[in-house]
Amino acid sequence: MTDAPTGTATDVTVSAATVLALLDAGPMVSREAVLRTARDGRHKLAATLLSLWAEDGRTLTEAERAELLLHRERVDHYRRIWSRLRTAAPDASLLKGMTIAGLYPPGVLRAAGDLDVVCPGHEDLWNCARHLTANGWDLAAFTVSPARTGDGVPLHLGAEFRSPAPEPSPDPYAVGLFTAEIVTEVHAPAWQLTRPSRSALAACAVALVAERWERPFRSRDLLDLALLLQHLDDTGVRQLRTDLARTGLWPEWREALRAMARLGWRPAVTLPHTRRAAVRARLLRAAHATARWSSPVRAPALIAQAGIEGEGGRIAELASDLAHRGIGARRLLGAGLPLFGVPVDDERTDRLRLHDVGRHLVARTPLGSFLLVSGAARREWLDEAAAGGRAAAEPGT
Repeated sequence: MTDAPTGTATDVTVSAATVLALLDAGPMVSREAVLRTARDGRHKLAATLLSLWAEDGRTLTEAERAELLLHRERVDHYRRIWSRLRTAAPDASLLKGMTIAGLYPPGVLRAAGDLDVVCPGHEDLWNCARHLTANGWDLAAFTVSPARTGDGVPLHLGAEFRSPAPEPSPDPYAVGLFTAEIVTEVHAPAWQLTRPSRSALAACAVALVAERWERPFRSRDLLDLALLLQHLDDTGVRQLRTDLARTGLWPEWREALRAMARLGWRPAVTLPHTRRAAVRARLLRAAHATARWSSPVRAPALIAQAGIEGEGGRIAELASDLAHRGIGARRLLGAGLPLFGVPVDDERTDRLRLHDVGRHLVARTPLGSFLLVSGAARREWLDEAAAGGRAAAEPGT
């Protein structure tokens, strides 16, 4: 039993015809309307389409040339950043992004929103983070997540950095540093894929499928996944199956392949018996969700997480108080829930250290100190954590 129609696989090419089919743009649609659709978040194909037109010799308007130039400069900037990060942490690797862009034809762009860097250990992450902060990047988010049995780190870390992009680009540059490949599920520990990875393309394919946990598939996702599957060797296919099984992503895998089948594409890789695997994955998720929401430890934290996004209102605030003061961040971490870091001070240490400061849990790191919370943090918690840190630093304390 396979995921897609049987028969000979069809190679998908990155061409203007392919992009127009993904946009569902008929021959009567104006050029401006096609580009407007390509820029939409459901597609993110404007850079690809403009570069294809340029490669095909079509004349671009002045505005289109300027837009294409912005995309090229952004891609080039990320290439330079990655070259420096690879020097700072030689064992780090890229996930998606430029790895997938390497499968596009020469001269054809894949829009670069951010740079996702996988760091196999804490020291790799700190080395990359030190380089970014030394070069003016601002830390935008810091997370601590429980590790799973067999992971190579005691805790998974995530650090996201931002840097302004030149005008008229509306989006800042962004670099994410993570010790795990799959961090899109905020209600559970992060997922570390096969280590050492023998196929960067297989890891990218799994990470691409995991995006469905966060949002619907974009049309570009389908194009990228088709290209990745076309370039997988036997080792990559085995790693793909292992990591899909590890993460339980079978329902999302099947959804992606059904979407490709609707486009008339026959994927280069089909895996057997995934229907039963998808059913088992859904049942397991339902059981885990029931366990989470029936837990007096985890349920308040799950409600409090809505406060991180400014949602949930008064209920999220009450849940955050209960989770933080009544249950405690260290207990939440032990129960398998990720925690979010709120900056306390700039005092740096040589490595990650978790300190109990009264009822608070403070992460002291090479980037500074952070109050770890499951929801929105109160000002007084930060003041108490900072005062506790100063007291601990006094002689004889």
